[in-house]
Amino acid sequence: MGDVKNVSDGYARNFLFPRKMAKLATDAAMKEVDSLKKKLETAQKLEKENVVKFADQLKDMVLEFTRKATKTGKLYSAVTKEDIAETLTKQSGLQVSPDLINLDGHEGGHIKQLGEHIVKVQLTPDVTAEVKVKVSQE
Repeated sequence: MGDVKNVSDGYARNFLFPRKMAKLATDAAMKEVDSLKKKLETAQKLEKENVVKFADQLKDMVLEFTRKATKTGKLYSAVTKEDIAETLTKQSGLQVSPDLINLDGHEGGHIKQLGEHIVKVQLTPDVTAEVKVKVSQE
């Protein structure tokens, strides 16, 4: 949105204009693009502030899970990204997708040991929050 390109007349007339992919670069159209860009920037700024607030909330949150485990502390049923996302959604009230949860430091992408674990939640490409996950034995 908002890029000014010089294209051939036939390409614009036969392809871009009928598909509403482009407009003629008039003064009115340029002003409209500028106002849309400003609205988009303010919306993105507001969204980023909300994400940072949510990350601060997650920092203090502790997720507790109980699972059956062996005497050595290995779980029979691992704690998955889906489990963590579901519990985060319930506790925070905001929808958290399993795709946002990073379990790279754990074997196979699952938590398979009793104890406390730090899990990273990638809210946006530049905002990451850490959540403490506590797994105890049933």
